[in-house]
Amino acid sequence: MRTLLDRLGLVFAALDLIVDSKGAHHLVDVNANGQWAWINRTREPITHALADLFEKGTTA
Repeated sequence: MRTLLDRLGLVFAALDLIVDSKGAHHLVDVNANGQWAWINRTREPITHALADLFEKGTTA
């Protein structure tokens, strides 16, 4: 997925995936302004990662 984001010029996106009955993942949507805060388990780490990115100004 990192390659996809790089090609789209995005440093963050919320990806919608479906997992089929065989365990294969299928990309449904790329949300450049996707929401993450409603997911308790990932709210804090994503918020901190984005804050670090904004402070740093680059992904490199």
